[in-house]
Order: sequence, then C-alpha cells, then structure tokens
Amino acid sequence: MRIKIYLATYILFIAILFSSLGIVSAFMTNAQINMYTDKCIREFQTISHSLFRDISNLAGREQEISILIDGYTAYYRQHDIVLEVTYVAPSPYTRAVLAYTYRETGQYIHISGHLPDPLSHIHIDYFYNITRYIEDMSRIQNILLIVCIIFSVITAFVLYFIVAKIFKPLGIISNATRNIAGGKYSERIRIKGKGELAQVAEDFNQMAAQIQRQIHVLEKAATDKQQFIDNFAHEIRTPLTSIFGNAEYMQRALLDEGETIELTQLIMNNSTHMKQIANSLLQLATLRDYAPVIMEIPIRQLFDDIGKTMYDSLYEKGARLTYKTDIEVMQGQKDLIRSLLLNLCYNAVKACDQGQGQIELGAARYGQQIILSVRDNGHGIAPEHLHKITEPFFRVDKARSREHGGVGLGLTLCKQIADVHGAKLGVESVLGLGTKISITFTTS
Repeated sequence: MRIKIYLATYILFIAILFSSLGIVSAFMTNAQINMYTDKCIREFQTISHSLFRDISNLAGREQEISILIDGYTAYYRQHDIVLEVTYVAPSPYTRAVLAYTYRETGQYIHISGHLPDPLSHIHIDYFYNITRYIEDMSRIQNILLIVCIIFSVITAFVLYFIVAKIFKPLGIISNATRNIAGGKYSERIRIKGKGELAQVAEDFNQMAAQIQRQIHVLEKAATDKQQFIDNFAHEIRTPLTSIFGNAEYMQRALLDEGETIELTQLIMNNSTHMKQIANSLLQLATLRDYAPVIMEIPIRQLFDDIGKTMYDSLYEKGARLTYKTDIEVMQGQKDLIRSLLLNLCYNAVKACDQGQGQIELGAARYGQQIILSVRDNGHGIAPEHLHKITEPFFRVDKARSREHGGVGLGLTLCKQIADVHGAKLGVESVLGLGTKISITFTTS
C-alpha cells in the first residue's frame, strides 16, 4: 500500500509539474511573439509613412527613388529587418498581410502591404528576423525542463522518505496487531505526538488493554470452572464412596437390627449432604442474573427472626447472639437478605469454641451506605485464605466443616446474594481473635 500511494502521489506530482511547465512555456512564447508582432506592426507603419513621404518628395526622379529604397533596405538590414519593395498593380482585393515565415536564414515575422494612394502601386514586404529570440526562448525552456527534471528526482527521494515516515506508525500498529493476534496481549504502541496517528495508537492501546482484561476474565472463568468441577468431584466422591461401601456391606453381610439402623443412618446422612449440595447449586444457578424484588425490610424484626431461627444451634453450641442497629429499615429482597445473614451466623457459630461463642449482628449507616455485619470471636481465618473463602467448596478446615454438615457453598451463596443487590462483601479476620464479615449496600 505504501508503494502504491508513493507511486500515485509521485506520478500526480510529475503530471502537474510538467503540465505547468508546458503551459508556462507556451504562455511565455506567445507573449514574446505577440510583443514582437506589435513592435513589427508599428515599425512597418513607420517605414511605410516615411517611405511614402520621401518618395512623394522625389516624384518623377526614378533614379533617386531607387537609391532611396536601397538606402532603406540597407539600413534596416543592419537591424535584422529585410525590406522588399516592388511595383505591383493594385487590386480591390489587395490588403495588408501579416504572417510568420521561414527563410533560408531563419524565422521571420512577415508583414506586407501597399503604400497609400497615389503610390499604391508600390508594394512593401517587411521581414523581421526573430530566430535569435526563438532560440533564446528555447534555451530558457530547456533550462526550465532540466530544472524540473532535477527537482522531480529530488522530490522522488524526499517524497519517499515522507511517505515512509508517515507509514512508519502504521507499520508499528500493523506489527502490534499481528502480535496481539498471535497471543501477545500485552503488546502496546508507543507513538509520540498529538496527531491523528497518535490518537489511533492511543485508541488501539485502550482496545488492546480491554482485550487483555477480557482474556484474563475468560482465563479466570475457565480456571474457576475447572476448579469448581474438580472441587465438586472431590466433594461428592466422599459421600458417594461411603454410600456405596455401606450399601455393599449391607448386601453381603448378615446384620442385626442395630447394625442395619446404624448403616442406614450413615447412608441417609451422606444422602442428606449430597442433597444440600444439590440445593445450594440450584440456588446459585437461580441467582445468576437474578433481579431482586426490592422492598422495605424492618431491621429489628429481621434480626429477631434470625435469633429465633438459630435458637437451637446457639443453645447446642453454648453461644450468644446479640445485635445492634442505628437504622430502622433498608431496601432489598427480604428472603435473600435473611438467607445471607443466616449463612453468616451459622458459619460464625461453627467457628467458635464450645460455650465461648459471641456473635454480633450489626446494621449501620455511613453517609450514603448501609452496612450489615456479622462478627464472631472464633478461630479466625489465615490471611492467605481470605481471598478464597467465597470460592465454591472451599473450606479453611475441611474436617470441621464436614463434621458440622457444611457443604462449602454458604459464603459463595452470600457473595451471590450481595452481588445481585449491587452490594460488596468484605472480610476482616485475625487468627485466634475472630472474624467480621460486612455487606455494604448503597441507598441508590
């Protein structure tokens, strides 16, 4: 493309340059010839009047007239003018003639005509030699042609470098595009200046950055999906193995009533665990792209309801639930907010030691934000695990979670509920001191 544009531009330039040279040369030549023609006409008239006057003064003296005419022709021959005086019978159709003619000695302007009456029988042919001027014009034209040729050669090199410089950023953009197409998503363009190409480079960099972000999102989504599959397979393998083993043992062994009840209870417990996983996954799938039904939620009534629902779990663990709030109502879908807080409270109870649990529910307004929080004085979470706790099937302590019936999807559900409300879930935790989980809502 660069060569095509270069050739097209150069050919157009050459065409304009030499066309202009031809037009200027023709104009200068015509102007010069017209100038000499006007001069010759004036001079012819002057000669005619002078010759008419002098011949009239010598009327009847033919010899002197002949000498006079010879003197005229000799004088003007010194000025590159040839005069030819002849005696021709006048005709009604005779008129002055202006022409250009070539004689043996060069190119001439030719003017012919008769003297006024009563000397109309005398015919004058005037020839003005313009060969030298034509040659001068030709030399000037040749010089201009040589200058144009030299200028066109210089222009060819200059134009090539200009086009190369203009297309250099496009080459950079093209290489960067190929690199990105080849998988180098971190490729960026560096073009200085504030022109159109610099703006194109900036837009290209923004596009490349957006592509890179999207690629990272897709890679993370693929990684998360594979990790979810791996975790799900691992999570479901244990109860399935237990169910199959117990069922196989019951099929082959002779069991008394007590052993049968014990084994069937184990099968039921593992089936319940798998059912909880299925229900949680179904709820996660339901919440994807879900638009919550927004209504006013009385905060104190919500906290009281959560306390009553958790009464048995708190009593069994020997834990205490308290709450404090400085707001009366908030906006949200009540059943989802209730499910979120219940999940957090159950996790808080499980994290506390027997008889020492202190769980606090809180609701507060900070500027344009409403923050719900659940705080406990349990074991806490190590810093390296904080960013993973909302991943499906992730457990800080797998043994303890399975012992208490957890399926590893509670915090994943909590984050999903917060997301559909446009809220942000945050975790603060210190090992040995406890954990605080906050959900930040905007009033808008």
